[in-house]
Amino acid sequence: MRSVIVYLLGFGIFLIGCSNESSVIKVEAYKAEDIPFEEGAGRVTIAVNEPISDEVAISDGLIEVIVSAKGLKHSVNYEISLEGEKNQGVVFGPKENVKITFGTMVGDTLFKPNEQGELFVSMQNPLRIVLNVKETRVVVSEDGKEILRTEPFIVSEKLPNKK
Repeated sequence: MRSVIVYLLGFGIFLIGCSNESSVIKVEAYKAEDIPFEEGAGRVTIAVNEPISDEVAISDGLIEVIVSAKGLKHSVNYEISLEGEKNQGVVFGPKENVKITFGTMVGDTLFKPNEQGELFVSMQNPLRIVLNVKETRVVVSEDGKEILRTEPFIVSEKLPNKK
């Protein structure tokens, strides 16, 4: 009986170890992928856009990050960032670089949700900032405290097969 319990515990630990590796979502070039928040309502859509011409390398392309967060406090200002290893990354803003569908911008890098607590913001960034990174996340923060964060994702530099 003891050996059965040890076997089941060992198998459980094996499964946990395997699930951590596969929990990183892979986003392919020239495609869009929805990335859920770990907790909370909403999602982030990552779109890897095609380069302007065939002569441009994929690393010179753009990544569009579309954040749809719900259930936020209307009276609070939030910061949105695209974070890689060691919390290095890019903060959304200034106003010229973002498109706001729901909510408003406060200052250069803060966003205020609409009265329903929804924030819908998108921003394009150079693709090179997320290439060769083990994992990337989108983080929504309030006064420097992380409120929402996505599941981890990576962007594939491989080009899809053309039909």
